[in-house]
Amino acid sequence: MALFLGLLFGAFIGSFLNVCVHRLPRNESVVQPPSRCYACGARVRWYDNLPVLSYLILHGRCRWCGSTFSARYLVLEVLVAAVTGLVAWWAFSPAAPLSPWLGVAGAPLWLGQVAAGGVLLCLTWFLVVATLIDLEHLIIPDELTKSFQLAAPFLATLCATNTSYGWDVGGWLFTRDVFGEMRAEPGRFLTWTLGTVAAVLAVLAASLPLARHVYSTYCPPSECWRDEDHRGFRIGVLWFISATFVASLALGALVWLGGTRPAALVAAAQLGQALLGSCAGWCSLYLVGLLGTIVFRKNAMGFGDVKFLAPIGAFLGPVGVLYAFFGAAVVGSIIGLPMLLISRRRKQGRRPARQIPFGPYLALGTALALAWGPQVHAWLLRDL
Repeated sequence: MALFLGLLFGAFIGSFLNVCVHRLPRNESVVQPPSRCYACGARVRWYDNLPVLSYLILHGRCRWCGSTFSARYLVLEVLVAAVTGLVAWWAFSPAAPLSPWLGVAGAPLWLGQVAAGGVLLCLTWFLVVATLIDLEHLIIPDELTKSFQLAAPFLATLCATNTSYGWDVGGWLFTRDVFGEMRAEPGRFLTWTLGTVAAVLAVLAASLPLARHVYSTYCPPSECWRDEDHRGFRIGVLWFISATFVASLALGALVWLGGTRPAALVAAAQLGQALLGSCAGWCSLYLVGLLGTIVFRKNAMGFGDVKFLAPIGAFLGPVGVLYAFFGAAVVGSIIGLPMLLISRRRKQGRRPARQIPFGPYLALGTALALAWGPQVHAWLLRDL
């Protein structure tokens, strides 16, 4: 039943994601105006907007002018339906990454499954839209990354994917006394967690002059950042700091208001883990970009990829985000090297070379980390 409902619901979501993929890069609203034919401007009626079915009935053409619609609309609806069905099936299977604090609070099993499935679907749809836009336009819109940076730490507390790697900040929250009994230490937990987050944000803010120097000096003339690029980078950094500060305030309030109630403490541990994962996601690619630019004397990492991995880190935690990055690098090597050779041949033949974005590889690396990352981590550390 979960698989069937996921397939049905996913097809309708895929129809909406088609709108997002088309309109977001063009700075258009995804709500208004309603769906229309871009050839004749006629509004698409509801009976012509049924996912998959309407496309097949109309043979991919506008009812009024006969213009063809891109096959991408059908492919994306089918793809999102399939992925949504699989995620829904996984959420209601015994392997579901259920949030611990919901169980401690006494929530029924189905509620934990719905919560885990819902947030994983939000992450999945985010990855799909960002991947398709990056493939077509070589950008990941701020409307996606900035909003998800703010929401991801809170959403990540509704599933247990960021605590699946054998380490989490719960070790800072719970300790054992001399009699072997568990004891909560909220003050120690907040000091370590918020202190670490504050240190990362302070270093990030202090690195702005360094980034300006690196991207203005070590890049070739055609890739050197302009003043508006530095301004956009500074705004992006300040937004991430602000979004992380909001989640940090929520963490402090949760610990203060929740006291020593077990559900509140476990939820605080998950939120703290999400905060550290988000910081790890941002800083890992940011450092790769800075060092790579200095070493290779060219822009080594797009800033959109940095903003993209930050909210993903909230779902994977500081350890899992490294698996996502290395998974992206491996997949990128397998797929990207042949594409790079083809691109060089096109350049030699005076045809425009195709740039290869890293965002789709990050999305694939994230999927691999969610599906098999904990098992690979346990296998690598089996003798330790």
